[in-house]
Amino acid sequence: MATNKFFKSLLFTLTIAISSFGFCVENSFAYPVFAQQGYSNPRAANGKLACANCHLNQKAIEIEAPQGVLPNSVFEVEIKVPYDVNRQQIGADGKPADLNVGGILILPKGFKLASKAQISPEVKAKNKGVFISPYSTEFDNILIVGPIAGKTHQELIFPVVAPDPDKNQDVK
Repeated sequence: MATNKFFKSLLFTLTIAISSFGFCVENSFAYPVFAQQGYSNPRAANGKLACANCHLNQKAIEIEAPQGVLPNSVFEVEIKVPYDVNRQQIGADGKPADLNVGGILILPKGFKLASKAQISPEVKAKNKGVFISPYSTEFDNILIVGPIAGKTHQELIFPVVAPDPDKNQDVK
């Protein structure tokens, strides 16, 4: 009981300290590229993603992906980010702004982002204005997107190409 009370008071003190510090901070400029530059691997040894170092919110998501795919075939992984579109965040200019969404998709080794030539016109139309890129040249199986406008992008579609075991012996 005493430890519970201690943690509550500690949490309260930290909340006040962080809140008062927040009033002293000037405009903030944050982009996923900073995480890419700061962390060679987006997943720490304990499983925590680099995004969690700056973003404190967690949101339940839905992922739709095929159960099985043929070698060297292109398929879609769809991530739905449901949230209340009436909620707002503090924008870079300090004024209320619509929420942004983004994400990291970690695929098994060998899977990677499909090239522009492999993506169907239908998927290109769905992803208009969305820039998806590999996290790094070393981790081409990790895809990153965002921040993008959340009101118009509550569904993120990642076009992925499956590995070909005949060409890549590391894939089993």
